[in-house]
Amino acid sequence: MRRLFWGLLVAASLVACTKEPGWKLVWTEDFNGPAIDETIWERVPNGKGDWNNMMSLREDLAFIEDGQLVLLGKINDGSSNDTTAFVTGGIKSVGKKSFKMAKFEIRAKFNDVQGFWPALWLMPDGGAAEGDYAEIDIMEHLNHDDFVYQTVHSRYSLDVSRTDPKNYGTGPITNNDWNIYAAEVYPDSICTYTNGFKTMTYPRVEGKEKQFPWPNYPFYFILSNQLEGNWVGKADKPEEFPSELRVDWIKVYQWE
Repeated sequence: MRRLFWGLLVAASLVACTKEPGWKLVWTEDFNGPAIDETIWERVPNGKGDWNNMMSLREDLAFIEDGQLVLLGKINDGSSNDTTAFVTGGIKSVGKKSFKMAKFEIRAKFNDVQGFWPALWLMPDGGAAEGDYAEIDIMEHLNHDDFVYQTVHSRYSLDVSRTDPKNYGTGPITNNDWNIYAAEVYPDSICTYTNGFKTMTYPRVEGKEKQFPWPNYPFYFILSNQLEGNWVGKADKPEEFPSELRVDWIKVYQWE
């Protein structure tokens, strides 16, 4: 019944994507090296955003283990110069690895922790044009939910309407286990998937200013473990710690 419910909920808002071309695999990150590849990735420093205000450059929060990227979130034990209540790990490929008009696919798993907000997302490398905005959230999860959010943000969706057309979808997951998340960027639409289940098609709509900027930009990856925030709430169950986001692989395809 749950899967039927999700299917009916999403089907009502979906429109057809551009006919799928022949996707060709152009890049894979398997995290098989002894350490994070610094020619591709850099650690996310502490910032002022809801998504990065617990970030730390500590090496024990972002590392490679058993061919997987591991990003941890912990209660701050005072062993570093970090002054936040929690410390979390994240990496990004800004200025090092980005792709335009592509299919992005990530296999990942994370544990259920109150106040834990793992995210796999894309931002324009080099930034967006003045007054423009373009973000693709391939996966965001909150607390103990048995589903994830997949969202696109543009200046139009942020300032005008998130429902005309609807800019997000949700997909059921197997909690505390591996799931595969994907986003496809077409000239006239973006499609998102969870374990092959289409959660959203966001179409280009003519006449709506700054509504569909994504084909204009190459996108880099942000893989982030965040604790607390306005959306996810308080991390007030210490017995559930540490929070852990693991990434097995990333694949990028472009059409021939």
